[in-house]
Amino acid sequence: MERTLDPEVLASALGEYRVGGVLPSAQDLLAAMTELEVAAFRGEREIEDETLATAWYLHGLAALAPETPGYDAVRVRRAFAASAHLMDLALGDERRPEAERLQIAFAAQAGYRRSEQDPNATAVYRQVRALVDITGELRGHIGTLAAEAGVVFLSFDRPELGRALRAWRRQLRGLRAVMRRESLAGTMYGPAEAVVEAVFHLYQFLGFGEERDLLAAQRLLRDVMTQMAGRGDRLARWVAAHLFQLSGEMAASSLYQLLPPGTPPEVARSFALSKPPVMTLWPPQRQLLKLERGNPLDPATSRSLISVPTSAGKTLMAQLVICSHLAQRPGRVVYVSPMRSLGREMRGTLRGRLRVLGRRLAAEQPEFPLGPWTSSAEPDGGDVEIVTPERLMHMIRNNPGEALAEVGLVVVDEAHHLGQGRRGFVLESLLTLLQARSDIRLVLLSAAVGNKGDIASWLDPHRPEREVYFTDTWRGPRRMHGLMYPNLMTEQAELTERRPTAKHASPGLATVPVETLLDVRPTASSAIARLTTGEVGTRRFAGTAGRWTARTRLPGGIADYQVFAAGAAELTANGSVLMVVGTRRAARDAALAIAERLPERPEAAALTDYLADTLGAEHPLVRCTLHGVAYHHGALPEDVLHAVEGALRRDELLAIASTSTLTDGVNLPVRTVIVHHKVDGDPLTYDGQRALSPAELLNAIGRAGRAGRESEGWIFLTRPYPPRPAEFDSLNPDPEQLRVVSALLTDEALTALADAEDTLRQDADGVFALADDIAADFASFVWLVLQLHASSPAPHGNPIDALDAIPVI
Repeated sequence: MERTLDPEVLASALGEYRVGGVLPSAQDLLAAMTELEVAAFRGEREIEDETLATAWYLHGLAALAPETPGYDAVRVRRAFAASAHLMDLALGDERRPEAERLQIAFAAQAGYRRSEQDPNATAVYRQVRALVDITGELRGHIGTLAAEAGVVFLSFDRPELGRALRAWRRQLRGLRAVMRRESLAGTMYGPAEAVVEAVFHLYQFLGFGEERDLLAAQRLLRDVMTQMAGRGDRLARWVAAHLFQLSGEMAASSLYQLLPPGTPPEVARSFALSKPPVMTLWPPQRQLLKLERGNPLDPATSRSLISVPTSAGKTLMAQLVICSHLAQRPGRVVYVSPMRSLGREMRGTLRGRLRVLGRRLAAEQPEFPLGPWTSSAEPDGGDVEIVTPERLMHMIRNNPGEALAEVGLVVVDEAHHLGQGRRGFVLESLLTLLQARSDIRLVLLSAAVGNKGDIASWLDPHRPEREVYFTDTWRGPRRMHGLMYPNLMTEQAELTERRPTAKHASPGLATVPVETLLDVRPTASSAIARLTTGEVGTRRFAGTAGRWTARTRLPGGIADYQVFAAGAAELTANGSVLMVVGTRRAARDAALAIAERLPERPEAAALTDYLADTLGAEHPLVRCTLHGVAYHHGALPEDVLHAVEGALRRDELLAIASTSTLTDGVNLPVRTVIVHHKVDGDPLTYDGQRALSPAELLNAIGRAGRAGRESEGWIFLTRPYPPRPAEFDSLNPDPEQLRVVSALLTDEALTALADAEDTLRQDADGVFALADDIAADFASFVWLVLQLHASSPAPHGNPIDALDAIPVI
């Protein structure tokens, strides 16, 4: 998807530049938009009338008839995108009247929908939700009712739209009864009434797929446009014209229209009528469903890889594959996720979809149960089992006959974990076993695979790579990158005397204030803007000015993590914040440091009470949640993690510090991600913590600006020193860095395997003395394959064939 902060895109949208004309040049508009982005980051949301006039001009150009010379589809899409971006920024300018802000919101939503940035239209609604009146009398807002109906409809928030329509239609019925009319056409209420009724029919069409509702909506909108519904309401005519144009596009992106031929209509209904409801699909989802060859929703497609960026709707793609399979094929489905938090989220969203289909989830079980082993293949089991790779391998080892009985589809999410050490080998072992089962369909999903062709060739060597994998570069929210670091405010230092020591011989003592600096760059070509939080603490140094370094620093004073916590607390004014850290202790300490800088938060009282009952009132997590802050790591109880995740989704929490337990695929609504973690290739030690892999970093970045909740996300990488501009590149891993290779092909693994081979060459019983490393894991896997081969006739494929596949990944 094209980004609007691009000179080429803006030049195409604006057309030929004329000196002294009404429109700015592409470079001038880019500079203005970049300045607005940085100002919005500072909390300054005012927009100049001249800039807003440019947005309205572009909006008008984009709305010209398709046959207008000089306005091809590309230029129209770019003009809509640029205008929507500007309108979105203008929504924060609260100096403007409510009626004008409603019009700006609808224009932004229409522009985002017309430029294929659908989730941003939903995010816009969240900014103006309070301006939509569903309780007041109609006569008090009849002048804006059409715009309100359009704004709620283009949010595609089905529950909110349902509530608004019920309230407005009830009031309109009452008005008709008072006026003793079957319709309000021809009165001052007529155009708004027709828009509301048209929105109702579009709502019904997207929910149930009945074409008569679409035709009824288009007829009503046409009546408003031609003034048959009434005269004088120009706002209603403008809204109707956009909705009329969008109605055809929405019909084309409806699940009822896009599901492959032969798919039962219950599949579309399971998404339209369950929570969260799906009214239309985003561009990558539409492209996936349109595939003629290798479509993963086609039961005949045995092997697939889906690789799209975060915030592109990957989770919904997985659900579509699962529900489509269950509606067309007998048997069970297994969904595999390396992270239990992602599994919990999938469990919550998939349950309602399955209920509409008359199917159900298998009960959640412990990772390694101590009691009798149970399977969802048993009579009282479910149709979909959600497990980790370790759990499924445990099931196969303990009861190979039942573990995959009646399984027709396995969906593996976050498949890039293949290359992540010993856990990666568990997943690789599982996939290798599944590869030997031709009767089981296999679908892999990931947002971080650089060598998609290699993985596709391994999955299915008999088909062209592009028929095995699907990829798209589209994503929803735009993202702004930044670097965060401590800065000594040397001009405000206080100089006193101290007693010299053997380590620090200088008699001078400097107490220097520290600020958190944020270097922000909206685009790769933008100038860097520098922002500050102001003083957040002090540090003491031995020596005079110019000699304040790590070597002369004295004990005490504000630590780096506290500097970054102060930055996080400051950023909560613009939306929720996730700080990614390397250890459990760092998560706790960072959360406490953020909480110290925020007032108590009543919205988090229910969570605080629950945690106090569960963990005890003195637990550090309770002290954090009092202030709307939490931490999240794998050592916390499952029910506590679930409660914290739910509170963040409900906007009860302002900030959360987490290890990687929250960065792999979990759809959490945060505006800003702060990566306070060593990254791949980083020379910093950070107390010896391991580095985030490029794939893990990309997933962490993907939490910023969740689609449908925010139209923009901010990502900051912390540095303990003033960074170089080149360090912005650390936030953009390239495809080569994202290559997924077998865990057996690393230098460490090859060394371990060679040592194991030497041990076995000397003594066959040496297999029992292998070190606890990947060589032992490999030996255990070989043992399992031989066991499966000996105990089963393997009608669907010989398990021992799986050994041949291992070196290929």
